[in-house]
Order: sequence, then C-alpha cells, then structure tokens
Amino acid sequence: MYKLSLLLLGFVFIISCKNESKTKVKEVVEVIDSVLPSPIAYGFTLDSFQIHYDTIVPNSTLSHLFAPYDISQWYINTAAEMAADSSIGLKYVTTGTPVMLLQSKKDTAARLLYCVYPKNEVEYVVFNFTDSVEVSLEVKPHAVEEKILSAEIIANSNLTVAINQQLKNINMTGEMAEEISGLFAWTIDFFKLHPGDQFKVIYNEKSVDGNPYDIGDIKYAYFKHQNKEFYSFYYVLDSAKNKVGVFDENGKEMKRKFLMSPVKYSRISSSYSNRRFHPVQRRWKSHLGTDYAAPKGTPIWSTADGYVIAAAYTRGNGNYVKVKHNDTYTTQYLHMTGFASGIKKGVYVKQGQIIGFVGSTGLATGPHVCYRFWKNGKQINHRTEKFQPSTPMPDSLLQDYLKFIEPIKAKLDQTKITPFIRENK
Repeated sequence: MYKLSLLLLGFVFIISCKNESKTKVKEVVEVIDSVLPSPIAYGFTLDSFQIHYDTIVPNSTLSHLFAPYDISQWYINTAAEMAADSSIGLKYVTTGTPVMLLQSKKDTAARLLYCVYPKNEVEYVVFNFTDSVEVSLEVKPHAVEEKILSAEIIANSNLTVAINQQLKNINMTGEMAEEISGLFAWTIDFFKLHPGDQFKVIYNEKSVDGNPYDIGDIKYAYFKHQNKEFYSFYYVLDSAKNKVGVFDENGKEMKRKFLMSPVKYSRISSSYSNRRFHPVQRRWKSHLGTDYAAPKGTPIWSTADGYVIAAAYTRGNGNYVKVKHNDTYTTQYLHMTGFASGIKKGVYVKQGQIIGFVGSTGLATGPHVCYRFWKNGKQINHRTEKFQPSTPMPDSLLQDYLKFIEPIKAKLDQTKITPFIRENK
C-alpha cells in the first residue's frame, strides 16, 4: 500500500510538472508573439487579413481573377480601365504572375478588399475594393549601391560567360553585356574577342530586400582588347541643358562614324572572304560581306546616319535595305524577315535606328544578317577599315574633364582582374 501511494504521488508530480511546463511554454510563446512584429508585405500587415495567393494562368483577364470573389462586372471593368491608364500601364495580366489577394477577416463572406499584382521587381499595382474602386501603382523601397566588376576572356569563352561568372543572374548578365558592348560599339569588335582580353566596369547595382535586380547605367569602364587599352567615361557637358556625353581618357567622344556591327552581341557565322563554299549554291565563290547569326526577329540597326536608297526583295538577297551614308560609304543588310515601320526608299535613318529584323529570306540556310560595306563604290571588309578619329570635347571643358576622371581612372587601374574559375562538372 505504501509503494502504491508513492507511485501515485510520483505520477501526480509528473503530471503537475508537465502542466506547469505547458503553462510556461504558453507564456513564452505569448511573450514572443508580443515582441515579434507582424509580417508585412507590400505595405500590408498580413495578420489583419485572410490571405490568398494565386497565379495568373494562360488566357486570363481581370474578370477571371476577380469574378470568383463576387466583384461586380462594373467594378472589374472600371478597375481594368484605371489599370490601363498610362500612369499605371497595366493593359494585360501576364501568365505566371503571382498575385496576393487580401480578404476581410470580419465578415463571413470574406469580402475581397485588396489585390496586389507585381509588375516587376520594384513596381506593383494595388487594386483597392474597400470603398468603390481604386487602382494605384506603388514602388518597393530599393537601394542603389556602386559596384565594380572585372573579368577576363579565356579560350572558348565570351563576354556573357565572363560576366555571368560573377553576377549569376541571367537578366543582369545580358544587360551588362549589352551595356559594355554598347559603350565600346565604335572601337571594339566584340565578335573578335581574344583570350586575355580584360574589362572592368563601375556601375550602380539596384536591389530590393537585399536581392540585386538591375545594374543601372555603366558610367565608367575599361576594356583591354588585343593589348590595346580603351576607357569610357560618362560626363555632364552642360547640366542646365541636360547635355551629356561619353568620352575616352583623352577627352575624345566615344561615338564614331560607324558601329562595329549591325546587331547586338551575337556571333559571326561567316566572315568576309574572296573564296567561300556557298552553303545553298554548293559551289566556291567570293563572300563580300559578314554574316551575323542571330535569332529570327532580332533588331537590325543602321550602323551610321544616312538615306535609304533601297528597301526591296530579290531572290538572292531576300528582304534587304541599302543605306547611303555619304559620297564614300554605303552599307547593305540582307535576308531580313521584314522591314521596320516606316523604312522605305528615301527616308533618313540615324545611327543605331532599327531598320529591319533578322530572318532567312533569299539564299540563306538559317536566320542571320549579311552585312555588306562599300567604300568609294568597292566592297570591302568593314572590320579592317580604319575610320577617322572622333571629335574631342571643347578646349574650355577639357581640363575640368581630365581632373574629373583622374580618381575614377585610378580606381579602374588599381582594380585587379577577377580570375575566371572553371566549374567542375
């Protein structure tokens, strides 16, 4: 009997301890809940609502999104009109976009109060149904931080691969590659990069919640190509008139008479040659142009200012545009899938203006643009042509410019090249 009493007493003690433990845990949880802030997203305190997450499916409209929540068609139409306004710019919802819907906790019908539609990493649209209809474009808090990137081209590599070694973000990598090739578009042939070529860029990285999403503008850059050094500096010439320019280390404008290629960074599928085996005609003949392979629909630029002297179709050339730049130079762009709007004989085009789109019309085996170049009526290899140097900045600004770029150039020069690291497979 004594042993049984001890056992019962022990059991009661254990139960009592367990209950006391549960009470203490509950008290700790309550204290933590009172200390921790409520979760917030897009400016909303989430625990104030019933939250539902959804994803835009193919062929959806705002009606498909809002109708299940008993939003009237009149409200939906009004919301759509507001969203399509130029100040917001949301004419269509995009498949795959994740949306957040906030419903009322207080009424049994769980009425829809707000819907958040992200436009991009920073901007989002808020549909407000709390009192009639309101639609607004909001912006997340974001940070801008100056960064510097350096890399080297190695064998069997290219500009994009070298950048992606460090950025690891395909969107930022592509943007960075286009920015760099755009800065040096008049001086470096990015289709002839060599192992050992190096580059450094100073740029403003934009981020949201600590996650980088955009490189901003590259204002200062350095490129070493085939042992020749090139610099690029952004400089305000006249702040009152918002006049800016991009110049090299000596104050010469980076912009030259001709771009080095008529399409953005891609690849050369066939070079200028006096003897090439034609892939369609199956015979040896001269190829007096340079073929730039690119996806169908890629924009083709006029490499310099001039007048369109032909925008037509022939069996061999397919759709083509020919531009006369002056009494010395003429260029031609072949195999287009189509012309850009307004491009026809007699119109004036600016350097970098889109004149057509990559295709494979005429005698072509795949999408590309054949770029041809005439000097004094004779076809030449544009990649070997030496053009006149660019115009220097006014003497009145030169000393201030050289003083301005001195510390920036020193920073670029002192930055060490980040070595290329091959990933183990």
